[in-house]
This record gives sequence, structure tokens and C-alpha cells, in this order.
Amino acid sequence: MLAIDVKDLRKQFSVQKNREGLSGALKDLFKREYNEVTAVKDISFQIPQGEICGYIGENGAGKSTTIKMLTGILVPTSGELKVNGYVPFKDREKFVNGIGVVFGQRSQLWWDIGVIESFQLLRKVYRVSEADFRKRLNELVERLQLGDLLNRPVRKLSLGQRMRCELVASLLHNPSILFLDEPTIGLDIVVKTEIRDFLLQMNKEQGTTILLTTHDLQDIEALCSRVIMLDDGRIIYDGGLDDLKNRWSKGREIQFQFAGHTPLSVLQHLTAALDVTWTMESDVSAKMWLPHTVNVSDALSCVVGGVEIRDIKIIETNTDDIVRSIYSSGSASTTKETAQS
Repeated sequence: MLAIDVKDLRKQFSVQKNREGLSGALKDLFKREYNEVTAVKDISFQIPQGEICGYIGENGAGKSTTIKMLTGILVPTSGELKVNGYVPFKDREKFVNGIGVVFGQRSQLWWDIGVIESFQLLRKVYRVSEADFRKRLNELVERLQLGDLLNRPVRKLSLGQRMRCELVASLLHNPSILFLDEPTIGLDIVVKTEIRDFLLQMNKEQGTTILLTTHDLQDIEALCSRVIMLDDGRIIYDGGLDDLKNRWSKGREIQFQFAGHTPLSVLQHLTAALDVTWTMESDVSAKMWLPHTVNVSDALSCVVGGVEIRDIKIIETNTDDIVRSIYSSGSASTTKETAQS
């Protein structure tokens, strides 16, 4: 069974138009005008059980709106969606027992009471037995090292501590699907790494399906094998992260520092059998650009055997650069066509 099945999903909002000036404000009091804004535009995708999928896009692309429809917070304008076989906004009571949700900028914990008391309240909300709750809580507290935090009020936790507690809160009822909306926003690199490691371990051991939205593409690289990219409410890419890099990356660059004067003609001769391009920086340094069709090891072996090298630096286009170039192109279809040609 599919964990998530979405077909032609659309969401429109009526947004009030505010007229200018005092006269406009008076008119708005008696007769309001509205614009129709389409946040999600007929998207379709499927996520099998056990997959970790990154759902990325610029601000306003429709990521959070999609998550809210998938979790039953919003009702779609049109289209079909099923999560764990349920329609989220119709089968709410049965549906919520199978999902966990973490919104990075909103808390599901009670601000002025102890963390353990929030967990107890959530146990009752999800109707988890005391025995199952204790077993699950002990496992999660040990993995995320929360033993010293359980009796603290939530308002006295640091952001990193609170986010680890938010994860535990979302997993107390052992859901099969976890929705994460900006779960590492504002966290330092140590806490981010801890959370990423925990999510990977949980996915591997329990087969938990994870849908992750984030602006931190290091989260995507660390966790996701698949990426769905949105632009203006439409899906412009759905596939593997490695394929995304191969299709849109500008290639790799190797910087060489030589022991002595090295002519360009010598370097070109050494790599004549490869599809690479050389640029001389000085008499003793040069850059070699190579596409993804050329292995770095093959390129290095050609050069290392022919000249004396002092230093080598390999620079690879990262995911941030790739995504930035896709959006700055101004047209997703043009980007795709260019990548495929």
C-alpha cells in the first residue's frame, strides 16, 4: 500500500483586496472585494511506505499548504489524496493515529507545564495505553538524551532541546508516517546532526515514512534519496537526488598546484582522451573542468602520472547551487528542457 497518494491536488484561497486611502478603507467596511489565489496547482505524486522524501521549494511555492492538506488541517479545493489509505479531512479520527507532525515554527507542547506532562496529555489524546506509552517514551528519551529535560517547563528549553522534545511528542503513538515542516530551522549544526541521525535510524529500523520540507538542503542531502521540487504551486522535478545533480550540475572542477612551470599543452596532451577543459591560473597552477560523464579518478590518474603535483582541490557543485540556478532561470520548463537536451 502507498503511504501517500496524491492526484490532481489543488488549493485556492480567497484573499481580501485592500483598496487604497481612507475612502478605500471605508468602502472595504461595507463591500469587500476578493482575489482568488491558487497555492497548489493540480499536483500528483505517490510516496511508497518506508521512503524519506524531500519536498522543497522557495517561500510561497506551496510546500506548507500541501503538508496542511496531507495532515487534514486544510480541505483541498479539488483533487484526490489518501494518506495510509484514509482521506485526511474525512477520516480524521482514524487517520491521525497513523501520522506524526512536527512544524518547526509551531509547538504541540504546552508552554508552562513540564515536558513529561505534555507527553502525558498527548498520550490521552492518542489513546495510547500506559504500558505502551512508557515503553515508547523510554526508547525515545534514551535515543534523544532527554532524561534531564522531562520535568522542565517547555518555556525554559533551548530551541534545540524543544525540537528534540517535539520529535518525541510526534512519535509517542508510533505513527507510520512522519511529516516534518522545517524541523531544523534555527538549530546549530550539532543538534541538526543529532536529529538527522535519529531520523535515519528510525527509518531504517521501523520503516517510518518521512516527508520533509526544508530550506536547509543539507537536510535533504543527509536524509533523502528522492526530491519533489515545487515552483509556484507546480511540481517541476520529482526524482532521485543524484539524478537531480547529474541533470543540472555544471560539473566538477579540480584545482592543481604544480611543483614547477607546467605548460598548458602538456596538460592537454595528458588528458586528450577525456572530455575536460583546462584553464591556466599561473605558471604553476591550473583548473580542470570535467562533466559528470568523466570520473574524477580517471582524470586524476592521467595528470598525476605525467607531472609533479604539490596540491589538489576538488570542487563539486552543491545542491544549494543547483536549486538556486533552477529557480533563477525563471522558467522550470525551460530548465528541464535545457537539462534534457
